[in-house]
Amino acid sequence: MPRQAKVERKAVLAAAAEIVRRDGEDAINARAIAKELGCSTQPVYSLFRNMEELRHALAEEAKARYRAHIDRYLAAGGPSRYQSYGMGFVKFARDEKGLFRFLFLGKRPVGDPFFEDIVQEMVTLYKMPEETARDLHADMSVFSFGLAVLVNGNSDALSEEDIADAFAREFFALYAFYFPERERFWEKEAGERV
Repeated sequence: MPRQAKVERKAVLAAAAEIVRRDGEDAINARAIAKELGCSTQPVYSLFRNMEELRHALAEEAKARYRAHIDRYLAAGGPSRYQSYGMGFVKFARDEKGLFRFLFLGKRPVGDPFFEDIVQEMVTLYKMPEETARDLHADMSVFSFGLAVLVNGNSDALSEEDIADAFAREFFALYAFYFPERERFWEKEAGERV
């Protein structure tokens, strides 16, 4: 009988991610992962103490993939860094349906792991007090989450342009709410977005 090739932790996580993408979070178990890898369950149990540890590691892997979506938008240099975070979030929901559900709608949702980074970005970008940035971003997060769930359930529900325009409208409305005394910076340049 030939020896099985050594299975690495990375391969187990990739298999678990594929199962979540295809079949959802409830389908993750050692047998399903072993079947996906074409091996016995032994490597799964030797690399992870239990399924809870594997799920935690998978959540970290899903967060890294989520961050990669955000980083692609940040690198593209869109209308603003703040809008790039939102677009990356919604794009992740559209492109990685199962992983989005696992991270944000699953049995142990993680919340936005980059919330604090985004708040600090807003403080710098829009010169607002941290508490106000936190409140404004929390409000934007509810809106963003709604868009993300919409496109997660129906990829064709909104175009990328529709999403960008929706973000801009909501942000401008919230900005005017939180800073009624400030000049509306977006009116200075026609077509400027968030």
